[in-house]
Amino acid sequence: MTRSPRDLQHDPADAQGGFMHRRTWRSFLTFRNIVVALGLLTFMIVLGSVASPRVAFLVTALVALAGFVAAEMAARRRWEAAIAEEMRRMDHDYERLVREVARNRNDMADLRRTLADAGAAARRFGQQQDNHAPAAANGIEQRMIKEIAEQLSRLGAPAAQETAGRAVEDRADLPDVAGVTAENVSRVLSDEQVMAFVRHAVARDSIDLFLQPIVNLPQRKPRFFEMLSRVRIKDEIYLPADRYIAVAMQHDMVPVIDNLLLLRALQYIRDAGENAAGRAWFCNITSLTLNDPKFMGDLVEFIAQYRVLAPRLVFELGQEDLASMRADSLPVLDGLSRLGCRFSMDNVQEVSFDFAHLEARHIRFVKIDAALIVAEMHSIGGRDRVQRLKAAFDRRGIDLIVEKIESEKQLIELLDIEIDYGQGYLFGKPVREDALQPEA
Repeated sequence: MTRSPRDLQHDPADAQGGFMHRRTWRSFLTFRNIVVALGLLTFMIVLGSVASPRVAFLVTALVALAGFVAAEMAARRRWEAAIAEEMRRMDHDYERLVREVARNRNDMADLRRTLADAGAAARRFGQQQDNHAPAAANGIEQRMIKEIAEQLSRLGAPAAQETAGRAVEDRADLPDVAGVTAENVSRVLSDEQVMAFVRHAVARDSIDLFLQPIVNLPQRKPRFFEMLSRVRIKDEIYLPADRYIAVAMQHDMVPVIDNLLLLRALQYIRDAGENAAGRAWFCNITSLTLNDPKFMGDLVEFIAQYRVLAPRLVFELGQEDLASMRADSLPVLDGLSRLGCRFSMDNVQEVSFDFAHLEARHIRFVKIDAALIVAEMHSIGGRDRVQRLKAAFDRRGIDLIVEKIESEKQLIELLDIEIDYGQGYLFGKPVREDALQPEA
């Protein structure tokens, strides 16, 4: 908290150095002043014995005046330094206040969305006799499923509906995984084996949905969940997305995987009902899906029918995807934003941003790896640059999420720049959707 000028006047630590401060005769009775006075008196006596008393008095008076001026100038410098320090503290408090106002604005927006969710839910449950909207939404959902099936058929894979009725999955055509463990699954499987598991999982709609918490800091309370995809190799052993996405890209399987996972995410949030109220769910969406006009049109229509989903959805787009986004994709983002959806930038490689570009794409969150932030902070002048970047985010109402935080040491260093949210194994590993029990 800053101090007022009156506080400075009555502060004993500052009273000795300010020429504008009110002083009493007792404040001059210091050991230094007494020694100086005795020295001047001795000098005056000696000078008076050598010359005349008048000359001694005049010389002593000039020396005393010079000493007084020097003392007052030193006091003035100390007082000006104290004022400069107070101004610096006031600037820091002002910046903190700006950040708090921006965060409160975000919290109020979240509160309004939560209240809108509650009102929409009340109207929906109070008007159960009106089945037109659910019927329309179910029709859109079937259309989306049909589009995914058509994509599968074009890739030469059997549609998921054709195998949905099988009690036991046929895994005879899959590679042998006898020696595969959770630790070596990404290394021991070849690209051909990975692709075999991906085709099997996509064809049978058996890609598992995992959820990882995003917590607010420093309280560490879960505020959001990110939805992650995993391909099951065998019981409790999964192939991470960063291993199979590159292989799927080579076989044009990424769009169908994205569409399948996005539809699964929408179904999960919808079926969660009241358990999902007040939370938001981060869903990855690539440029391939964004540039699929048919699927994205169905997505906008689906969310328009289930408006309660919109405030709970945060679509994640990579930094490169946002930079290379086609102009005809912007209306899709505008439409989803008007419905109440939000957007996040992830896969950040460069800690420099065009804020006008972010604003045009309705970005409300930016996710940056902890290692990238820490490396930037350790560079020359990096801490000041990161703090200026955080202040720029705050002024524009953009929340910073630092992901892949794995140790308390990392977290302590990151808390110095007052990050908004954190994600990583330190706060919770991804868990399968059926294992998560969200709070109401």
